[in-house]
Amino acid sequence: MPARVLPAIERIDTTIEQMSILKKGGTEVKHTIHKALISGPVGRTIADLLHGTWLGHPLHPVLTDTVIGAWVFGTVFDVLSLTASRRREREKMQDAADTLLTLGTAMVVPTAITGLADYSAIKQEAVEYGAAHGILNGTLFVTYLLSLRARKSGNRGLGILLSSMALGVGALSAWLGGEMAFRYKVGADHAQRASKPDDWMPLLPALSLAEGERRVVELDDEKILLYRKGGQVYAIGAVCAHAGGPLEEGTFDGHQVTCPWHDSVYDVRDGGVVHGPTCYNQPNFDVRTLNGQVEIRVPQKHETEA
Repeated sequence: MPARVLPAIERIDTTIEQMSILKKGGTEVKHTIHKALISGPVGRTIADLLHGTWLGHPLHPVLTDTVIGAWVFGTVFDVLSLTASRRREREKMQDAADTLLTLGTAMVVPTAITGLADYSAIKQEAVEYGAAHGILNGTLFVTYLLSLRARKSGNRGLGILLSSMALGVGALSAWLGGEMAFRYKVGADHAQRASKPDDWMPLLPALSLAEGERRVVELDDEKILLYRKGGQVYAIGAVCAHAGGPLEEGTFDGHQVTCPWHDSVYDVRDGGVVHGPTCYNQPNFDVRTLNGQVEIRVPQKHETEA
């Protein structure tokens, strides 16, 4: 990154972090939306759809690509229309620009809805960045609507000016999105993906883990959650894949565990996702009891016959 850009970025960071209203107001909005989304089976189903649980990764970034791409190429066609010498060619460029800008603006609606769903379960340390990102995107939406209105009324010059200004604001909003994704790991997989032990390893005496009890053991700095249910011991990663929450502090119901941070739900039998906001399965382990010891290993893709 060029050195001359750093002071500007530092100023933006400082400004956002000093705006306590973003943290306080953003937190209140976050909790309100989150409670609404997990209030019942219907809410959970809608939340899973919006988070992208069914997709295997967050849905929001997929939709943002459509919006940004349409707006950027719409601006490109605006520029081409200004340089076109022939009227027919110019009109084609104008039609292409208006169509793309209309598409991008229309796609803001589902993109914003999925963004709000993800924001409801955002890490607390990134709340103010998410709030600023949302405010800028709301400003973008209104500005593009005004641009489209000006174009339709025949004031194309004003329309191009508004959309050009909006694209500049969009660059800042996109940068904030990058900060959340790459600096704060929002939407990333936080689970500790285990590659070992690839052979059976004893962890603790079987009798030391009572029915319904959970326990975390560490193996090479990786935390593993052990849980006994119905006489069977299960083992999955203890660090929630969604945002790194401690699953051992969560709520256990049958074979399901709910993360205490953002209410992601996993099946302890295989680490599979039951409900979002998580989009990633937990690491799971094979478990057996031998000679009074609970032993685990990473799942074997191919068993060798004896």
